Amino acid sequence: MNDRRSLLAAAGLMALGSIAGADDAPSDKPKRPPLQRVAPDAPLGRMLDGTELKLSDHDGKVVVVSFWASWCPYCREEFPYLDRLQRAAPDRIKVVSVNTEERDIFRKLSRALAEHVQLTLTYDPSKVCQQAFEAPGSLPYTVVLRRDCSVAGIKTGWGESSLKSLVATVNAALAADAA
Repeated sequence: MNDRRSLLAAAGLMALGSIAGADDAPSDKPKRPPLQRVAPDAPLGRMLDGTELKLSDHDGKVVVVSFWASWCPYCREEFPYLDRLQRAAPDRIKVVSVNTEERDIFRKLSRALAEHVQLTLTYDPSKVCQQAFEAPGSLPYTVVLRRDCSVAGIKTGWGESSLKSLVATVNAALAADAA
């Protein structure tokens, strides 16, 4: 039972504060153009049973893809908000949380979280999902997609402003799709 509680805590179900986490250090590298669209057949990782999930499995919904790891404090902060977002409109929104850790860690986290969250939990062992979404490596990294697979917004890091931005981006994507 203590292991289970530790895993739940590690996944951030108890974290409700707001802490900023973006890494905005200057870089000498040339910046590539921002992600504009994701292919409909883009991978969304593997589920606990090994099933590969694809973006096209969620046709007709606004899809929120969040990359996270249990060691990331900002990811743990974001996790309960993503779950609330999924619960708010399960018929119109799909939140997929892609774990970037190895399978054994994902397996433990997934089993502990499964009965407590409505998020779709996957992991990305070959990093093909991270490549498809141009994940920069810093966590958390969240991409909001409109129904046509175009990018409505990208968020790196976490904090109160990130939460407001995420909600506004999802609402705008839902409104655009309703028009």
